[in-house]
Amino acid sequence: MKTNAIRRTALLLLLAGIFSSCNKEDDPEKFRLLKILYYANSSSAQPTDGIEYTYDEAGNMIVESFYKYFPTTLYRYNEYEYSGNKKIKMKIFDEGDENFKLNRYIDYYYDEHDRLITEEFANANDLFLCSMHYVYQGDNLIREYYYEPDYGISDDIKYTYDSQNRLVQEENDRTDDKDYKYTTHIYDNDGRKKLLEYYDLNMNLMRTVEMIYNGRSKLPAKDVHYDKYGVETAQYLHYYDKSGKLTETRLNGDCPLFKRKYNGGLLIEEILYLDPEKGCAEDEMIRYEYQKI
Repeated sequence: MKTNAIRRTALLLLLAGIFSSCNKEDDPEKFRLLKILYYANSSSAQPTDGIEYTYDEAGNMIVESFYKYFPTTLYRYNEYEYSGNKKIKMKIFDEGDENFKLNRYIDYYYDEHDRLITEEFANANDLFLCSMHYVYQGDNLIREYYYEPDYGISDDIKYTYDSQNRLVQEENDRTDDKDYKYTTHIYDNDGRKKLLEYYDLNMNLMRTVEMIYNGRSKLPAKDVHYDKYGVETAQYLHYYDKSGKLTETRLNGDCPLFKRKYNGGLLIEEILYLDPEKGCAEDEMIRYEYQKI
């Protein structure tokens, strides 16, 4: 299975809150994800890969199984442990020479407000490998960073908010002139994000993204990208259904990046497309199957 496809799926689950094939009267909270299926394209009759989910009686997802199909082959699975309904451990099993073996695990730690503050990664022999850390101020995440014993802290990102708790700046620890050290978020008088400005470590503007809205809508109709000289480099046009759910984004109004299909207002299918240089052809299709609780 493609790694970028898995990452895109994770992002979709976080952003879209996807649930079952159901009508408009159904409550999304009454459905849970059972399976994600990956197809080569929308005309494929059979999936190439898939992820299946198993839940305990309390509704906590306890097993995540990764398959390749035809023949159906389980090649990895994750097990999850909970304290109450709070996830405290993830165990990752990979296929060995003869059977599955524990590869590594992650322990999750929370503060007194049940916010995730640390993810600790260790191998099967309990050797600490690395960790992710999250720091909060009030309700806002103000810092996250990665730690390795041999290299110390890296991927250190700090977040700054205004008096309305809106994110106004991200600062990371990158020092390469080709990377962005600062990202500034600017809002219009209606509280809508209108500009993203990217700066290098010397605070030289590297590029800008402008969000354009139709009327009083809170949903951006277009993102316009500019280089450091103010020359337009790309436009991303966004399309929504009547409920405000994003159904399609197109590059320069021509090449789609993705198309999403909803049933009763809930996402059930997405088609991903290749770059314009590759003819904007379909790259992959993802379908979701659910169970009513």
